[in-house]
Amino acid sequence: MAFRAIRGIRWIIVFIGIAAISLLTSLYYPFNVSNQTQPSIVPTFSPSLTIIPKRNDTNIHAAVVVSLAEQTSHIAEFHLLYDSWRFIQNFYPLSQQVIVDLIVFCEQPSCSQLPSACLPLSYNTKIESIAKCYYEELDRKLVNEWKDYLYMTSIAFMLTKQYRQTIFKYQWVLRVDQDAILSPALLFGLSQQHPVKLYDMQFGNVGHGIEFTHQRLREIAKKLGYNHSGIHSLCSTWLVHPKDSIDIANLTTKIGRHFLDKEFGRNVPGREISSRSVSLSLYFSVLIRNRLFLLI
Repeated sequence: MAFRAIRGIRWIIVFIGIAAISLLTSLYYPFNVSNQTQPSIVPTFSPSLTIIPKRNDTNIHAAVVVSLAEQTSHIAEFHLLYDSWRFIQNFYPLSQQVIVDLIVFCEQPSCSQLPSACLPLSYNTKIESIAKCYYEELDRKLVNEWKDYLYMTSIAFMLTKQYRQTIFKYQWVLRVDQDAILSPALLFGLSQQHPVKLYDMQFGNVGHGIEFTHQRLREIAKKLGYNHSGIHSLCSTWLVHPKDSIDIANLTTKIGRHFLDKEFGRNVPGREISSRSVSLSLYFSVLIRNRLFLLI
């Protein structure tokens, strides 16, 4: 009798579990809403609720790319970025039409502290209809190359073989810092449903620098033979196509090395252009965007 009672309890638990899954599915995936006009792809909410969709080549595929240094603060900030990325996956129905992967290039120990759902980048062999998180450990040679200014690894990773091998399967690349937060506006923009027009290259804006710095940047651009279009206060967030992301990273690292060797420090006449902080990499980027402005 005791055995039968235990078996009966187990069956009751199974039935309750099935009912709970059915209820959650109906809440998060309301299939009764415009089934004829919506794609047949179900966004990822939880592995237990994932339905394998049919491939829809009309989907938009984008990658959010980010670099994590070894500092504890970086991984702590990244978890906010990761949670915001998870949130937009459930923004039905746009999350069915715009598939946004998260790709992390990281130093140790940050790599080992990533969410368990993040897979090695080598698993990213083809475009999927379900958004996923991938990671790749940064080569120590790259980190050591920029030991005099570690913020540049957050751009130089886009010149690695691993980045090149994976990025061209996407239509868009959003390069961000680890303290960024994603919102559903990204989905609206990529699907061209946002009131702001989607350009082939878009860059963030944040106030930094003073007129002295702006003048110095114009002088440096002239010395390097670059055109300066009077654009300032740009930040390090880019929304571009894959090839452009590599071209921008290549130019930025070249100008970055020139800044560090020739334009920054006590041996430079006049005042320093910036403290040796993240602001310096923003100035590298400003020159690049002004150069590109005449090309687009």
